[in-house]
Amino acid sequence: MVDPDFKTLIELSTNAGDMTAIEPAMLRNFLNESSLSSQGEKIKIEEIKDYKIKLDGRALNARMYDDANSKSAIVYYHGGGFLFGNIETHDNYCRFLAKESKVKIISVEYRLAPEHKFPDAFNDAYDSFQYISRKRREFGIEGPIGVGGDSAGANLSAALCLKCRDEGSEMPAMQILFYPSLAPDNFSRSFMEYSDNYVITGKMIQFFGSMYSRDMEDLINPYFSPLIADDFSNLPPAIIITNEYDPLRDPEETYVKKLRQAGVKAVGIRGIGMIHGSATDFEISEGARNIVKMVARIIPDYL
Repeated sequence: MVDPDFKTLIELSTNAGDMTAIEPAMLRNFLNESSLSSQGEKIKIEEIKDYKIKLDGRALNARMYDDANSKSAIVYYHGGGFLFGNIETHDNYCRFLAKESKVKIISVEYRLAPEHKFPDAFNDAYDSFQYISRKRREFGIEGPIGVGGDSAGANLSAALCLKCRDEGSEMPAMQILFYPSLAPDNFSRSFMEYSDNYVITGKMIQFFGSMYSRDMEDLINPYFSPLIADDFSNLPPAIIITNEYDPLRDPEETYVKKLRQAGVKAVGIRGIGMIHGSATDFEISEGARNIVKMVARIIPDYL
């Protein structure tokens, strides 16, 4: 049974109609403004500091949350179907992660589709992680640095780990993937059973993918679809959180198995009664809140 705390959210999304018919810029504004994690009373954090990550030809906004003068950090990439989301939509959520984990959380924005197609967001994620790793002293980091994200942001986290391995560049100490989008999927059991009436629909998933991809060749690029990589060895330990009523669930759980088979330490956590987007809904669902809290509190064991 779906967590009853999501009843109103599901009803609102069902009554909203076909959001894929809305012009992308208008849809982005609507979804950003309606984000639950950007509303309500802010969780108090000891230190919050904004940064500009200056890369070749672009500058990315970043915000660091530190509640315990931690020497370790998680570089975090927000979800939003590659089309929406920013530091503000995930502000209270990142505050919660920082307070519960006692680890620095550095939230990084990336360029969004459809104005910026693949690989722009992926390049932003990879380059920003490498930048923070190189400039760690500027962020007050002396210990390990991991990566994390939810949905599209988790896709970017998984993909950048693959590239770090492939390029022999600085590798994250761990990866935290909340319900990552990992590959095109129309035929898994979870997609067929939960692609309607659970906030995110199969049609929306395909729409977001079409906004991000340039052509069919992108779909078979492992940096776009990490699940189809040929090799999963030598990747950082992973915590992968899936949701019982999520169309994306089965490919995510397949990813856990592939990592384990390649000798990577991978923990899979299925949120019973949870739907896609549950982590950032922690303020309305006690179950979601407890899952995020549990994950946050085991982060230091990996760093």
